[in-house]
Amino acid sequence: MNPTLAYLLIAVQTLAWLLWLWHHRPQQDTDDNNPLLLLYASQGGQAETLAQTLAPQLGITAHNLDAWHARHPLKALNHKTLIFIASTTGEGAPPDNAVRFTRTLCKQTVPLTNTRYHLLALGDKRYPHYCAYGHTLDRELKRLGAEAASPIATVDNLDPQTIAYWQQQLAAAHGLTISTPAEAPYHNAILRTRILLNPDSAQPIYHLRLDCPAIPADTALIEITIPQPHEQEIRRQYSVAAIAPDGSRGLDLIVRLQTHRDGTPGPGSAYLTQTLTAGDTLRIRALTHHPADLPAEPRPLILIASGSGLAGILGILTRMEAHYPAREHGLKHWLIYGERHPEHDRIYASCLEKQREDGILAWLDRTYSQGNPPQYAQHILETQQERLLSQLEVGAVIYICGSADKIGTGTIDTLRQLLGEKTCDHLTKEGRLHFDTF
Repeated sequence: MNPTLAYLLIAVQTLAWLLWLWHHRPQQDTDDNNPLLLLYASQGGQAETLAQTLAPQLGITAHNLDAWHARHPLKALNHKTLIFIASTTGEGAPPDNAVRFTRTLCKQTVPLTNTRYHLLALGDKRYPHYCAYGHTLDRELKRLGAEAASPIATVDNLDPQTIAYWQQQLAAAHGLTISTPAEAPYHNAILRTRILLNPDSAQPIYHLRLDCPAIPADTALIEITIPQPHEQEIRRQYSVAAIAPDGSRGLDLIVRLQTHRDGTPGPGSAYLTQTLTAGDTLRIRALTHHPADLPAEPRPLILIASGSGLAGILGILTRMEAHYPAREHGLKHWLIYGERHPEHDRIYASCLEKQREDGILAWLDRTYSQGNPPQYAQHILETQQERLLSQLEVGAVIYICGSADKIGTGTIDTLRQLLGEKTCDHLTKEGRLHFDTF
């Protein structure tokens, strides 16, 4: 080849490479030069919804903590006023989209400079670690020298008055006008049927069919108002299963009667399973619930549930089948469901078997903590690692639903062990690893 032509080709290739690097360089966030920074930590989608509603009123973008931290070091918090909206999950842990940020924050030793913050912590007073992650953020920020621009506001069950008061403080501090977002409207629903699913079990669990024409059966999450004698009413949230044990479709719930350590029943579950009778009216409303969001295209699902968490998983599977029928799209869905006793707690047995026979479920694995030997959902993942990997290779999406201490922690620990922490983080960023734990 002519030497001049060879040098010219090398120059052209070098120029093309430099242009590629330029177009793929890290982009500066449009908020980087704004003194306000809105960050959220959300497990069930409520903190995210509040942040996304607030963002346009502040003229900025809302970021989840880990997504922001993936592009910025902690020193980028210097000389800013931070606005945090943070939920708590499990036993006081950060939500999944705040784990890496929190890990860095707690290890940080270099003080922050000229950093102020407002903090709205979301929680539920039924649980002992009420708003614990919000308090962790508050403590760590103060340790690094950040100044609280307003006292931390703790919110029980999305209490609208507390949220409105916090927004008023935020608006007054920055000379802004912030309108309180309109709440989803409440509707009257009728309890049509209630069936005890495990009559011989020490932990009764019920199926409830509600009738409410204003709320479609494919709603992922509803909030129910629980009347309280001599006290202000409370609100509880429940996943919608969208299918009954007999396979019929409707506004279906799966509710376990909860009992406190002192033997008293939980007010929400007692109201639904003991107080109400068929034909009674109750007040409900539909809520946004991002952990139950379906993939934007046909993908196989890996569904992991325990106890009443089956409701959320069945709702996802039912809506997925309506959008992307498994047989039509060649999808192989896998359900792992954990309960207590193999003889007394085989709820939804015929319904799940029918879905397997119909090709909606390719695999159905049930585990029992009181079986012989005891078995949990993570044990299935360990013994079926090859299936797990092959499903993920073809784009599977993982959904985990149930009690944080019974299935959430053990399952994510097993996934991190089998897949590696980086892979789990990558799946979360891609929207392929969803947690709906309580």
